[in-house]
Amino acid sequence: MIYPTTDVVLASIIDAVETDIAPHVHDEYAASVCKTVAQMLRSVRVRASEEIPALHAGNDELRRILATALDRQDQPADVHASLTAALDQSPAPRHPDLAELQDDAIRIRAALTAVIDAIPDESHPTRQAARKYVRHQLEREQRWQQDAFTGPRR
Repeated sequence: MIYPTTDVVLASIIDAVETDIAPHVHDEYAASVCKTVAQMLRSVRVRASEEIPALHAGNDELRRILATALDRQDQPADVHASLTAALDQSPAPRHPDLAELQDDAIRIRAALTAVIDAIPDESHPTRQAARKYVRHQLEREQRWQQDAFTGPRR
């Protein structure tokens, strides 16, 4: 384990901005920028700890939806090929790095878009599963998309 951790470093930077720099800034705009910087760092801090598990969970959930869609015979051949390619290119069963997870997320979300575009019936089980997935993914991402912004803002 590398010490200090990313979380500790970011907490130290936030503390330095808020307690060592901001109180000495007398220009209104610059003081506002200090608050914004601290908030952005809070967001990065939460994202650094939450993004990989959220992407793992989201990609796994979406992969299950796509695997079920692959078993159905009601999509065009190009969509079937897109699903097969997306599912076949999944990361090895280890903890991939963030860049690899992000690439995987882009690939499987593109396959989901192809499936949704090919199924006009909004009550179709795959579309229902996709809506459920989007809801879960938004819940997973909420901590760094919204909840990190808890302190003073300009």
